[in-house]
Amino acid sequence: MRLCRDFMIVPLFLCAVGGFAIGGGVQAAANDSAKSAASSDQQARFTGTYRYAGSAQGEEARRAAIDHAVEGFSFVTRSTARNRVSATTQILGFYSFSFEPGKIVVRPEARPEMVSGDKGEPVDYVYNGKHSTLTQVLAADRISQVFVSDDGRRENEYTLSKDGKTVTLKVTLTSGRLSSPVAYSLSYKKAD
Repeated sequence: MRLCRDFMIVPLFLCAVGGFAIGGGVQAAANDSAKSAASSDQQARFTGTYRYAGSAQGEEARRAAIDHAVEGFSFVTRSTARNRVSATTQILGFYSFSFEPGKIVVRPEARPEMVSGDKGEPVDYVYNGKHSTLTQVLAADRISQVFVSDDGRRENEYTLSKDGKTVTLKVTLTSGRLSSPVAYSLSYKKAD
């Protein structure tokens, strides 16, 4: 009798475990579907062109951040360092955002478009003959971009406002050569 009971318990146990696995698979599929719907909504909200809407204060904050970052240089090299960092952190007139299946596409004014996988897959990016590795991720109402090169690292964080009309770009530039990171924020308004 005990042997018969053991043979009955094993199949019941396997059915229960299998049921949890199947139920878990259904739940995972439902979660993936919900994430996909949320991601599509985020993409639709971000899609469009955003034009620079900053003021003289934004430009002054950028200049002050650059001055602070190069203050450790000698007076002989400080001007050159300031010019290089200024060229790297120019305020662009607009950014356009679009999405392809599994990809984020950012088109800045007067620069090559930035295209990469939407899950942080690294790609090569070349601007003005300088090579860097680019990664991009869309999470909530934010696109995070990271550029890494031999000279340092630049992080761009584009945050979409709740009403979808404004993107705030937070830039952080770091390098072993700089006294401190260059960090500032700029505002862009939706044009279309």
